[in-house]
Amino acid sequence: MKVVIIGGTTGGAGVAARLRRLGEKVQIAMIERNPYVSYAGCGLPYYAGGIVKNKDDLFVVDKAVFDKRFRVRVSTATRAVSIDRKEKCVYVKNLLLQADKVYYDKLVIATGATPIVPPFAKDKKGVFTLRTVEDAVGLREYIEKSGVTDALVVGGGFIGLEACENLWRQGLKVTLAEKAPQVMAVMDEDMAKYLHMELESKGVTLKLGVGVSDIAETADGKLNVTLDNGSTLSTGLVVLAIGVRPESTLAADCGLEVSERGFIVVDDTMRTSDPDIFALGDVVTVKGVPEDRLGTLALAGPAAKQARVVSSNLLLNEGEESKAKHFKGSLGVSIVRCFNLTAGSVGKTERFLAREGVKDVTSITVHTPHHVSWFETALPVHLKLVFNKVTGEVLGAQAVGQVSVDKNLEVISALMQKGATVYDLADFESAYAPPFSAPRSPVNMAGCVAANVVDGLIETVNCADLEKFDKDKTVFLDIREKEEFEAGSIPGFINLPMEKIREEITCERLDPDKTYVLTCQVGVRGYTAACILRGYGIKAYNLNGGYVSYQVYSRKLKCERDA
Repeated sequence: MKVVIIGGTTGGAGVAARLRRLGEKVQIAMIERNPYVSYAGCGLPYYAGGIVKNKDDLFVVDKAVFDKRFRVRVSTATRAVSIDRKEKCVYVKNLLLQADKVYYDKLVIATGATPIVPPFAKDKKGVFTLRTVEDAVGLREYIEKSGVTDALVVGGGFIGLEACENLWRQGLKVTLAEKAPQVMAVMDEDMAKYLHMELESKGVTLKLGVGVSDIAETADGKLNVTLDNGSTLSTGLVVLAIGVRPESTLAADCGLEVSERGFIVVDDTMRTSDPDIFALGDVVTVKGVPEDRLGTLALAGPAAKQARVVSSNLLLNEGEESKAKHFKGSLGVSIVRCFNLTAGSVGKTERFLAREGVKDVTSITVHTPHHVSWFETALPVHLKLVFNKVTGEVLGAQAVGQVSVDKNLEVISALMQKGATVYDLADFESAYAPPFSAPRSPVNMAGCVAANVVDGLIETVNCADLEKFDKDKTVFLDIREKEEFEAGSIPGFINLPMEKIREEITCERLDPDKTYVLTCQVGVRGYTAACILRGYGIKAYNLNGGYVSYQVYSRKLKCERDA
């Protein structure tokens, strides 16, 4: 059997390597338009920033390895120009424009995606994307040779944040423009604000809620950028990180089913509308995945999993459909480093679920040390859990912190893949020793707090909802100690240390006809105080995340003051 693979990065290279392990006698050919295969695209910003010193470190496996170890015939610097499904061949051209035909029994399309570049930004000196090794090399050389001192990054997603950090490490003054009102669309605004604070603390100028409408070269070698609010700024270079679009022209031109957004449509076995053609990676949308999973996403992890599915299913004979492997979709677990912070998410955001009209959705936020507070320096993990308040089903999670973010999100991701509820998070058994965690990890704490909500033991309220309470019918209590309260408090809250609450109740100094909103530092003592009030029949809410959440919520950043 002859298998031809178009594309030699994560998806295509993964198919080639595993297919050889599964079938020694399969003839495998891989066509790659770049002069190399299998490179670490996620490392490109870090090469541009000088953290990855050697360009060769970006290459995972080279052409020679594919030839000698896997017996895969690799054609680099060769472009697939069309697919003839009737003749079952791919027309290709190399750098010398020499044409050829490559015949197949089975074809795999792993062409990936290409960066979105608006017409006004094309072919402008000093404007870069970060998708290929050449992009990263060009950006690094431009910084080193041109003497630029400032840069504009357009787009606040993964690549945009990584570009900000790495340009800053090169000594440039950085501005970040993002069309949305926040960075990192995979997070809710209350969690993204931690990243806003970190960016501004490093001197990055944030321009949120504004995009770019024009880029013009100036006589002195600078770039004059016009924002869509009419303002302009001058900068030495621009990095565009506003998204990608699938490279699906080959598929569309040969009549394969393509979605309205341009993705190649595949089923969960990764087959296209032609049973002899498979596709995977950034170029596809997978139909038939569960409703709580994603079928379209541009991440290397899911592409690698799809490669396992494709390589197995390529070897199936007619009538062996029951043996097919299936891609179950992705929860979209993702993570990014932003200077000293790590931020990540899994599943759906509260904002997305509200927009979709999903009922019974709520969230809690915990601020928990990454290990026991008494051991060395305990650093906080800010963890938000989104869940169904009736069934307890975990719908998503987001976390920010300096350490331990990845392991906590990975635990939640693993549990969500098995249909986890908040009780599963509360019951999860973590590896405890003082240097690593606490008897209750951040995952456990989030699960316990959420379980209390589902069980009806506590009602929580978010910072944004405080102003909705009737001031004449509500008492706002800060139940921290006097010294904590005097060091900083929420306007409108009065101080009543928790140890005095029972005394106030028994002396009838608390009005049972009023509603009480409680806060402490992070919400733990507030829950205890709410339980006390509840025991006496008094209506009480606990502020989600306590005073720590309010500090972040109420902090006005420069980008907000300038808006």
